[in-house]
Amino acid sequence: MTPSNPTRWPRYGRFSHLIFPALLLGLILLFFAKMAFSNLILARGDTFLYFYPYWEAAAEALRNGRIPLWNPDLFMGAPLLANSQVGFFYPLNWPLWLLLAPPYAVKASILLHLFIGGWGAYLAGRRALELETAAAGVTAVLFTLGGYLTAQVEHVNQLQGLAWLPWFLVVLASCAGDRDTARWAATAKAAAAFAILFALQLLAGHTQTTFITGVGVLIWGGGLWLSGFAARRTEMALRFRFYVQRLLTRAAPAFVLGAVLALLVTAVQLLPTLELIQHSSREGGLTANEVLSFSLHPLLLARALLPGYGQSLFSEYVAFLPLTALLLAILGGWQWKRWRGALPALLLVLVGLSLALGLFNPLNWLLARLPGFNLFRVPARWLILYTLGVSLLAGLGWQIAQDRWQQQTRPWPQLAPRVQRNLWQVERPLRLGLYLLLGLIMWASVSIILAKFFPTGAEAPYEAPHRATVLLWLAELILAYFWLSGERLRRQGKWGLATVPGAAHAPWLLWMVGTAVLFAASRSQPYNNLTTPEAYFDLRPPITRLLADTQAPGSDHQLPTADSRFLSLSNIFFDPGDQAEIDTIYADQLDEAARYDYTVAIKQKEIIAPNLPLAYGLAAVDGFDGGILPLRLYSQMMTLLLPEGVETRDGRLREYLTAVPAAHWLDLFNARYLITDKTGDQWRAAGEGRDFSLFFDLQHPTTVAAGETMAVGYVPAFEGTAVYIISSDTPGTLLVTAETGAQWPLAAAAVEGDLWRFALPTPDTPTRLTSIAFAAEATPWTVQAVTLANETDGTFLSLVAGQYRLIHSGDVKIYENLDVLPRAFLVEDWQWQPAMAAALNALQQTEFDPTVTAVILGNPTAADIQPAAHEPIADQPVILSYAPEEITIAVTTTTPALLVLTDTFYPGWEAAIDGQAAALQQVDGMFRGVFVPAGEHQVTMVYRPDSFKMGLWLTEIGIGVWLLLVGGTAVSWRKTR
Repeated sequence: MTPSNPTRWPRYGRFSHLIFPALLLGLILLFFAKMAFSNLILARGDTFLYFYPYWEAAAEALRNGRIPLWNPDLFMGAPLLANSQVGFFYPLNWPLWLLLAPPYAVKASILLHLFIGGWGAYLAGRRALELETAAAGVTAVLFTLGGYLTAQVEHVNQLQGLAWLPWFLVVLASCAGDRDTARWAATAKAAAAFAILFALQLLAGHTQTTFITGVGVLIWGGGLWLSGFAARRTEMALRFRFYVQRLLTRAAPAFVLGAVLALLVTAVQLLPTLELIQHSSREGGLTANEVLSFSLHPLLLARALLPGYGQSLFSEYVAFLPLTALLLAILGGWQWKRWRGALPALLLVLVGLSLALGLFNPLNWLLARLPGFNLFRVPARWLILYTLGVSLLAGLGWQIAQDRWQQQTRPWPQLAPRVQRNLWQVERPLRLGLYLLLGLIMWASVSIILAKFFPTGAEAPYEAPHRATVLLWLAELILAYFWLSGERLRRQGKWGLATVPGAAHAPWLLWMVGTAVLFAASRSQPYNNLTTPEAYFDLRPPITRLLADTQAPGSDHQLPTADSRFLSLSNIFFDPGDQAEIDTIYADQLDEAARYDYTVAIKQKEIIAPNLPLAYGLAAVDGFDGGILPLRLYSQMMTLLLPEGVETRDGRLREYLTAVPAAHWLDLFNARYLITDKTGDQWRAAGEGRDFSLFFDLQHPTTVAAGETMAVGYVPAFEGTAVYIISSDTPGTLLVTAETGAQWPLAAAAVEGDLWRFALPTPDTPTRLTSIAFAAEATPWTVQAVTLANETDGTFLSLVAGQYRLIHSGDVKIYENLDVLPRAFLVEDWQWQPAMAAALNALQQTEFDPTVTAVILGNPTAADIQPAAHEPIADQPVILSYAPEEITIAVTTTTPALLVLTDTFYPGWEAAIDGQAAALQQVDGMFRGVFVPAGEHQVTMVYRPDSFKMGLWLTEIGIGVWLLLVGGTAVSWRKTR
């Protein structure tokens, strides 16, 4: 097969090379018109809860000229830069972050990378398969606007990495096909290109994409090598051998050199990330079951691979393409012996689909234990190789259809030699394609029955395709089949061919049909689910309340005052109080789905769900990450809060907590604020003869031990006549103190069921109480809720048992923990434990008091300060300045003490006392501590990770080597001109 002559766009001369980019951009803008031409934003899933907050923090740091090494707002402190999913060093992020707010930066990045991916797929078709312009355009449109790539818009870093995948094939083909450049120069040029591509993927922050790309390139190279054996004994086979020889001697070394160089160039990101992996809760790889989670279920194959037309599917499983494209791909794959690049593309399809099946493919159980494969979840992501392979083969199939059209409509002498030589036989592959696709459609029907016995998973419960969808599948398939198979060729005379009526328009009709199908099917894709920008930009009352309480006047938005943290325990099962107003405002502006997304978004902001605190500079105990965070220390510490046997490896504590955690853990974690909803609270009738109801806050049930008392931590100024409680036990005595100083023990009277009433001695004169306490004599009892009522006018005030104060009541409630420990405090006693398990056990001992004693991980040395006599420490530390990477604390103590800062202990943090280096200790499981001698001192903690410094040095070397490669190839190119 000789290289084809490019089809030139008529009448446009030297500007013809601009036609396809303009067409591709136009199609992207057509498909993404709502995203491109409106102010609406994505406001759901990882985009809203993960990427917006992280991009907000990264952009703020960039605008301030700071490299964001540390994140103090999530997980009680964690590395930020080392979390590669942020993509801080990805060069295409910087201009977007500087110019646009995160929601609009994400939209711009999506559109930009779709164009990059489409342009790369076009060039891959042109160079790797030697397709003509229009056929390569088919490849580009299918790859860019097909189901898989457009379904990843909610994972913007994954989309950024995937956009560069086809460019690897461009470089591979250019290097192997370059017969004019010297071997070393061609290798150096390709190595520089591979290095840039690998670096861009790594810096985009989705490492799995890089791994998939590497495997895909190896499959492509192996397919080309096999093509040399598969080719017939013709001139084509000889060219294959020369091509494969250049592939092995030039492209293969360039690929390896480029990968190594990319590791150097991206070391500033990779070394901190590798360090983080060593301390991650997922350190050591994943189990086989974790690796194979989110596998494409075989019963979902038809739903995943065929257009949905209004039916959505879990985005990781979406890889639909028009049936026209699938039929063309089968036609193209049939040429695996005749067309260079057809066999590698076919292997991409087969391997990608096989690996995507995950646990349903026995081979994957072996691969899941191999290095590389055991680091990543979601096997369905291998569908990107299937998508790229089908797109390339469909372009080849369109090329065949175009050749046959030319053979029918043009005089024989005007045809290119390749077109003259190849009289394509399409009957057998088209018939095979028809049977395969009809079988896939039938499988969708069979799956309806099988899904009753074999569930497809909670993330993608089986939904049968609509009848209209099946009819559209059949109509498109029949149309494409008969349009292609109807073009039968018969030689007529020396220079002509017989034509079939209408056949001259067949290729372009197929293009239009496929594009129309893509457009119609993509209407249910996530990028069409946009809502008002107020979903992100408007503040909700809980956020403003915490900002007012925790940030000092004039403080920087990203520099919290380190006053306190919060813990959100609420789900989003409540209805916003302003829902009617929202519906009224947006009824004429947003459709029902967009209003729903807006409602969900504002509920996420009401509970300040992870990772939204990062966007507002609020410090949280919790966080959310499905990658290499949280830290192993964090996951181990959270076992103290979670129910027995429950462990979290991705944060999101509220999904595991069934009640408010024990108060002493919240005190230690500096959790000053708790956020809960009202869905579990109750309204109860006050009893017979009282025509009013009372509200009971059920978030803080407390058990009063026998022989002890338990007080209500905060009693507001309210005049009442009785105290009502909910208790499933027989209550003990209620001890109350009036504003006048009078004290009364009160006995309970049953009202109804578990509702009890304690009447004050002055039932007709409301009395202001200053304290309320519950006492148990011989039998413990549980107080589930308590409300103070004024029975003379039916007013009431719900109270909170324990040391909490309700400071906000709206759609959610915010409580203040009155016993919380400050972020930094001193203790005069400590104990050493050799391992984390022993330290956690010591923390759980009933006699452990974190305000007095600390648990230090490690073994003491002679230089360590020993605990002094138990003398009370009068003064507590004062945090003078708190920045993410540097903290300054003023300490005054009359005896040697241990300064405890309840921020995460992590390599790279250094301590100094009055400018002199001091050892940093791991205290109370996961926090930092410094031994401080008696006197007045200034303690500084600075985050200077060696991994970042070493990575920066290696990156500088890598960039220098890359510049030498580029310079050398430029000199060689000049000499050959």
